[in-house]
Order: sequence, then structure tokens, then C-alpha cells
Amino acid sequence: MTPQDVKSIVSEHKIVIFAKGTKDQPMCGFSHRAIQVMSMLGKPFEVVNIFDDESIRPALVEATGWPTTPQVFIGGEMVGGSDIVLEMYESGELQKKVDSAFA
Repeated sequence: MTPQDVKSIVSEHKIVIFAKGTKDQPMCGFSHRAIQVMSMLGKPFEVVNIFDDESIRPALVEATGWPTTPQVFIGGEMVGGSDIVLEMYESGELQKKVDSAFA
């Protein structure tokens, strides 16, 4: 995978989470939390398992400059990891951003 591939995936879906594991089987607590929060909003989202291909993580880091996962994208914009997504959820900001992406 290349940084351009990351950008293509992000542009194809309104919400994308690059995570350790899958939507049904997250493989770290942070990925689990991000997936759980996005699930509570009731909108469809894509999860890319960074363990599926060893080239995903370096391409993701190069595309975003962000070295950790999960990375949550909404409406083509990287909004952050699990802590930021949880804070945005609690403040109501996440719902607004998701609603805007689906408008």
C-alpha cells in the first residue's frame, strides 16, 4: 500500500478507521474504543486492518504524519485516534462531524 492508496480509501468512504484488527475483532483496546464509539453513532463505516498488509502502517504514517493507530477519518479528514474521538463524542462534536459527512 502507498500513501496514495490510503488517500483513495479515505475518499471512497465517509468514515474510515485504520485499526489493529477488524470491526468484529479489534486487536487492541484503543482500536476497540474507536470502533465502539463510531458504532454508537449508527452510521456505516469502514475498518482497515493494518495487520492485513505490512505496507499499510508505513503508508498511513507517511500520508498523515501520525505514528499511532487507530486513525479515524470522517469526510476525508483525519480527526484523530481513540482518545480524541471519545472526547469529540462526549462533547457532541463527533455527531456534528458525522452528520456533516452524510449530509
